[in-house]
Amino acid sequence: MKKSVFIVLSLVFFFSFFFLQGCDRSKLTTTVTSVIDGDSITVKALQGTVRLIGIDAPEVTSGSKPAGQFAEEAREFLKQMVLNNGKVTLELHGKDSYGRHLAYLFNSEGEFVNAELVRQGLARPLTYEDTSHNSAKIREAYRQAFNNRSGIFSSYNDFQVYDASEVREALYPYQLGGFLGKIVWVEFTVIDVNGLTVVGDDIVVRVRPEEATLFGQDSKDLQRLYRKKIRVFGEIWQDDSGKVLILLRDPAIEITGISQFANSSPFLLPKAA
Repeated sequence: MKKSVFIVLSLVFFFSFFFLQGCDRSKLTTTVTSVIDGDSITVKALQGTVRLIGIDAPEVTSGSKPAGQFAEEAREFLKQMVLNNGKVTLELHGKDSYGRHLAYLFNSEGEFVNAELVRQGLARPLTYEDTSHNSAKIREAYRQAFNNRSGIFSSYNDFQVYDASEVREALYPYQLGGFLGKIVWVEFTVIDVNGLTVVGDDIVVRVRPEEATLFGQDSKDLQRLYRKKIRVFGEIWQDDSGKVLILLRDPAIEITGISQFANSSPFLLPKAA
């Protein structure tokens, strides 16, 4: 009898363990209570913030840090998709280091909200290996945003290219006529390449490791940029040393108008002539 009870309890523990483990990757139907920014919400069924995974929307104003270009548009678009629009479904993938719930989000009409934000040019891909099963849809949405010159790509065909030193002299919010948070073309000469970091006299360009494969830019490719004059398209911020920091909004890095990575990645978005 005791042996039978032990076996039953063991089975209950076994299945309970795997059920609880699976909760981090379960689906949950609930309602959205607030939209914090273009990739963060709160919902009725969970405590804390839900971070939409696979994408990265421009930052909204936080403390002394100004909003990035298209941050408000991203937040408003997300509101339209999920607020006062019935139930939403979250595909949960555990939590990040900040304690935020990580999720893919589908609205009441079954639309994949993460990808729709990217398709509108209001976010870029940000793919991690353990949550990458929707990355193909998000990458295709990014390609469509580029082809349509939507959102963050709306100024891609602008002829104006700024020198890094010019940007460095105006590192204050773009809403006040500066460059912080603005998405522009910047040109500079590379003086150092360290892994996935490209450095000029007044500028630093960092490719996130989780995006290197997505953008087809590995460290060997970047080494070829040394001592060359290049231009990049991205969002302007400032690093801890005071240099201009570029958050890439286009996977192509150009050398005097010719894409350096034209043959290295099927995802590359070449600059229009």
